[in-house]
Amino acid sequence: MKKILLTFFMAISMFAFEWSGKVNWAMSYDLAKQIALKENKLIMVDIALTNCPPCRYLAKNVYTNDEVANYINKNFLPLFYLADKDELPPIVQNYFTGSTPTILFLKPSGELVYSFIGARPPKTFLSILKEVNSKYKGKK
Repeated sequence: MKKILLTFFMAISMFAFEWSGKVNWAMSYDLAKQIALKENKLIMVDIALTNCPPCRYLAKNVYTNDEVANYINKNFLPLFYLADKDELPPIVQNYFTGSTPTILFLKPSGELVYSFIGARPPKTFLSILKEVNSKYKGKK
């Protein structure tokens, strides 16, 4: 009986993983697009898989980092999708190769500005965010 209960609780904990961290993820691509257009921001899309260790690393170690989360929340319209659970909007599907995590930076028009695959430590991730944002803001 103990083994059954232990297995049950382990299975529940696998599905109860917290993906959001401290990032204020937008609820839909259309909403992110509207706000990004008004605020002259890029849309940052994170595409993950449920059982992807690097995806979980981002959720657990990067999106919980105050400096990273604050920078994302201030400078981007972030969207998060689990490719094995969510339906990706067509514009996002166009740039998704199937590798995870995939991070996309899109203009409100849907044009791809930058993308990368794989997780990075918080400091490196923040550097990428700042570089992408700086180049975008410089090309008004």
